[in-house]
Amino acid sequence: ANPQMVFNYVSGTMTDSTEKGKVMWACVKGKTENDLIKMGFKNAFMFRPGFIKPFKGQQNIRPLFKVITFLIPLLMFLFPSGGGTVEDIAKAFGLM
Repeated sequence: ANPQMVFNYVSGTMTDSTEKGKVMWACVKGKTENDLIKMGFKNAFMFRPGFIKPFKGQQNIRPLFKVITFLIPLLMFLFPSGGGTVEDIAKAFGLM
């Protein structure tokens, strides 16, 4: 393995890094994060977005999300660190 490698992992909100909660999927995501940190990467970054705003022309959007898309500006105003766009995540990864 390359000791200079950096790992970016997108898990999402409500991840339980204690691995002891009552919600199994949250504990599994938390265990995954903890294991990635222990793997010896130069850095391992865990991203936990609450929502990702779809981009114009995006396909395969869940029907419910199409209905509530108009709420995204309000959510981004109320919870500025709770989510963002695909471009925001790419910038955080250093891809843009």
